[in-house]
Amino acid sequence: MKLKKGIIFITANVVNKRILCVFSIILFIMSSHAQVKELSMELELLNVSRSNIHPSPQGGIIGDTVPVSLTFEFLMYNHTHKPVLFGSNTKHYYRPAWDSSDYGEIGRFLMINKSDTIALFTYYGSLIPNNRKDTIAYWATIEGVEDSEDHPVFRPFLHHWSSVGKDWVRQLYNYLKECRFVYVPIQADYQRRLDEFEDKSMIDSIVYPRDIIEIKKKDPFDIIISDSEEEYYIYPPISIKQEE
Repeated sequence: MKLKKGIIFITANVVNKRILCVFSIILFIMSSHAQVKELSMELELLNVSRSNIHPSPQGGIIGDTVPVSLTFEFLMYNHTHKPVLFGSNTKHYYRPAWDSSDYGEIGRFLMINKSDTIALFTYYGSLIPNNRKDTIAYWATIEGVEDSEDHPVFRPFLHHWSSVGKDWVRQLYNYLKECRFVYVPIQADYQRRLDEFEDKSMIDSIVYPRDIIEIKKKDPFDIIISDSEEEYYIYPPISIKQEE
C-alpha cells in the first residue's frame, strides 16, 4: 500500500510539473503574441546609391557604377493607445571614438542572410515616449564612411558587389530579397532609461519593445537605385516582376 501511495505521489508530482511547464510555455506564447499585437515593423523603403567608377589599374571603366551606400526606412507601428518608447544607436558600436555609451545602443536592426548578420548603422535620437503618432519612421544605413576602422563590415560588403561586374544590381537585389530583417531590443539600455523616470507610474503607461521583432518586407519586394545626378529607378522593372 505504501508503495502504491509513493507511486501515486511521484506520478502526481510529475504531472504537476508537466502542467506547470505547459502553463509556462502558454504564458510565454501569450506574452510574445501580446508584444506582436502591440508593436510591429515594416521595411518601407530600401535605396541603393551608386557612383561612377573612374579608370584605374584595377580595370574600372568610365560609365560603370558601384554601390556606395544602402539606406533603409523602417516603420514602427504602435497598435496601442499608449506612448511608445523606441530607439537604436549603433554609432558607438561602429565608431567608439564617438562616445555615446551613456545613451547605450538601445536596439539593433539586423540584416540576416544565411551566415551573414550585419547590424545596420543608426544614430541615436531623443529616447522619450512618443505619443504624437501611431507610426514612427526610423532610418538605418550601410555606408563605408561610417564603418569600423578596426573591424570593417560595410566596406567589404559594398566592395563585394563592385567586384561582381555589371550584373551587380540583379545580384544585390536577389541577396536583399533573401534577407531577413529583425529589430533586437537591448533590455538593459531600455531599463536604464526607464529607471530615469521620476514618475515610476509612467512605466506601466508606455509600450516599448521587449522581444525580437521580425520586420516585414514588401511583397513584391523592390529596391530603388539612385545616383548623384538625382536620377533613380525601381528594380526590378514591372516586366521582371510579372515573370516572377
